[in-house]
Amino acid sequence: MKKLPALATLTVGILLLSGCSEQVSKLTACGEVASQAVQVSGAIDALSSPTPEAARAALDEVRGVVEKIRGIDGPDEFVTLRETWTTSIDAVITEGENALAGNPGNMDVVTTQLRTATEAIVGYCTP
Repeated sequence: MKKLPALATLTVGILLLSGCSEQVSKLTACGEVASQAVQVSGAIDALSSPTPEAARAALDEVRGVVEKIRGIDGPDEFVTLRETWTTSIDAVITEGENALAGNPGNMDVVTTQLRTATEAIVGYCTP
C-alpha cells in the first residue's frame, strides 16, 4: 500500500511526458472527487438524524465539502458534471435548512437528484 502514491506519481509523470495532459487533469480531478463523494454521502445520511443539532452539524459539514468540490478543476466535461453535482448538493442544503425550520419540503426529490448527479460524476471518473 505504501507504493501506491509513488505509482500514482509515476503514472502522472508518464502521462505528462507522453503529451496526455487532459488525462492527467482528469486523473487529478477524479482523485480529489472520490474522497469528497464519500464525505458528502455520509453527511447527507446524517441529515436524517433525530436531533436538530446533529442535523445542523451535518449541514455545516456538507457546506464545507461543497466548497472544496467547487475548487476542483479539470477538463470541460468534468467541470460540467461538477457544477451539476454542486447545484444538487446546494438543493439538499436548502431543503435541509427548510426541514430544520419546520417546513418539510422536497427532500426526497433533491436527494434523488443528488444521487443521480453523484452517479454521473463517479461514472465519469471510473475507468
